[in-house]
Amino acid sequence: MEKKTKINDEKLLKKLGVKPHEGQRAVIEAFADEKKRDFVLVWGRRAGKSFIVSYCAIRQIIIPNKKVWIVAPTTDLTQKVFTYVIQFVGKLYEPGEYQLITKPYPKIKFANGSLIECKTADNPTSLIGDEVDLLIIDEASRIAPMTYERELAATTMTRKGRTIFISTPRGKNWFYLKYQQIKSNKDGFVYTAPSSINKLNTPEELERIKNTIPEALWRQEYLAQFIDSGTEVFRSDHIKEIINDTYQEPIASHRYVCGVDLGKALDWTVITVIDKQTHCVVYWDRFQKIDWNLQKERIVSVARKYNNAKIIIDATGNGSPIVEMIKREGLTVDAFVFTTSNSRTGKSKMDLIDKLSIFIQEKGVFIPNEPVLLDELSSYAQELTDSGNVKYSAPVGMHDDTVCSLALAVWGLISPKPQQETYSFDFTGRDREIKRERIKRRKVHR
Repeated sequence: MEKKTKINDEKLLKKLGVKPHEGQRAVIEAFADEKKRDFVLVWGRRAGKSFIVSYCAIRQIIIPNKKVWIVAPTTDLTQKVFTYVIQFVGKLYEPGEYQLITKPYPKIKFANGSLIECKTADNPTSLIGDEVDLLIIDEASRIAPMTYERELAATTMTRKGRTIFISTPRGKNWFYLKYQQIKSNKDGFVYTAPSSINKLNTPEELERIKNTIPEALWRQEYLAQFIDSGTEVFRSDHIKEIINDTYQEPIASHRYVCGVDLGKALDWTVITVIDKQTHCVVYWDRFQKIDWNLQKERIVSVARKYNNAKIIIDATGNGSPIVEMIKREGLTVDAFVFTTSNSRTGKSKMDLIDKLSIFIQEKGVFIPNEPVLLDELSSYAQELTDSGNVKYSAPVGMHDDTVCSLALAVWGLISPKPQQETYSFDFTGRDREIKRERIKRRKVHR
């Protein structure tokens, strides 16, 4: 029978030279209870998440032959936690007692057979087919639910391992549902901690931040509250009100605008065509892993079909060459180059999404019942960067290509109120006939 390793947390904390605050101590005490398998920690920004995640990892690998994964949305977030881990390891072990490996993922192998390894949720395939004794999911609310359900949930099954979900909230998504589930489970542990629990976050500094960001973000990011709305960019009830199930063939007297978000690497290229008279999306397509020449041909073909529609295309990065290729076909192209939100020149992504948000709210655009588009719109949210700036983004593991394509098409519309009159400029040779009919109608009304 395997001999159990007893861990004295007070001695371990003293060796590490750290003094946990009340929330961190509560987690340490709960983690010492081996009957508890699932932990959900809803913590505000700078509340001490990196410390408690790292401590639990260290506590686990002291026991021989244990495997720990620290999973975060991005590589940068794993590095924050891993920096803590390295500091702790340096205080507890001699250099010959462990091996530090940095590629392809940061990990530490210990002489007792244990292992701590960092993984990122933006590469789900790297999470398949392994088993761990402790799974730590940092910033869990920023990870796509499918990544946990398909790749991560099974990793603790064989070893009857434990899982720590820790994050600031992000609306009432899957992290909230996990919180509710574990809250009612006697074998689980939940703990909510606002940013103020960390005394390094002074009341004066917290008040300053509160006055510089939206209230919904303050409650979510610093008070660690699950809120019904306020952080999503597009409200679900507004999205439902603008769904239109039918696509339409081009009408000779109508003008169209075509929004194109180009796929890079694993992203998708999305084409969205909007009728400028009705503001209905009349054409929608999504594809990936196609060379630039074929992509150009598809875009040109769609634009020509819809009366030589004006094309508004994301020309950021590798987009410039394909813009020039389309221009040589004689079509009108507006190259949208994303800049930072505080740039004095150019257009920012926030400007683009803000306009789409207004059009959706005021029922100024009507979209197809495409599940991918509806999912991306529903999950799009505002969040804070590490520098304290507000940005719009999709959850890690999800795309925003359909949102951007729709927003680019909407950028070509003037007002949320659809223009019902016929445009005087004609692409099909029927301009004179349309003008005569319009003049006749005006005379009758007089």
